[in-house]
Amino acid sequence: MRQASGRGRDGILAAIETRDGHWVAGTRAALYLPDGDVMRRVGWEQVERAEWNSDESVLHVWESGPPVRRTDLALDDAGRFGQLLRERISASVLVQRHVPLVGSKGVRIVGRRSPASTGSAVSWTVVPDKGLDLEQPGLRDRAEAALAQVRDEFGGPEISG
Repeated sequence: MRQASGRGRDGILAAIETRDGHWVAGTRAALYLPDGDVMRRVGWEQVERAEWNSDESVLHVWESGPPVRRTDLALDDAGRFGQLLRERISASVLVQRHVPLVGSKGVRIVGRRSPASTGSAVSWTVVPDKGLDLEQPGLRDRAEAALAQVRDEFGGPEISG
């Protein structure tokens, strides 16, 4: 399998073979996922979360969107690779704040950047609580105001997603 991106080399911290013979690798800067006959590079700041399903022996990896993308990896055991996922995803989160909009329901504002480069831009996401529709009158404006307030607290021209 070849790498899809022409980016520079970054030493592999952990790698694991899936049950169908593909490889998944993690470096300081990115997660490399199988995508056909290439390895697709996903920066840690773009990996929203990962979850191990022990009943099915499948590791689910969600990339932040839009749209959110999920990759399912059939593994015998996530082991050390699962630990690397947790550590690198956590290391990419700079700030995570819940802002109530309607009662206790609101949005989660998350600011993330590459854990391999403290000088990289911060990407911001707004994640509504389950059951909260940001298309209701006024809610999107309130969510955007909450994003602006949290972003201003951390300064700098950053990317919103």
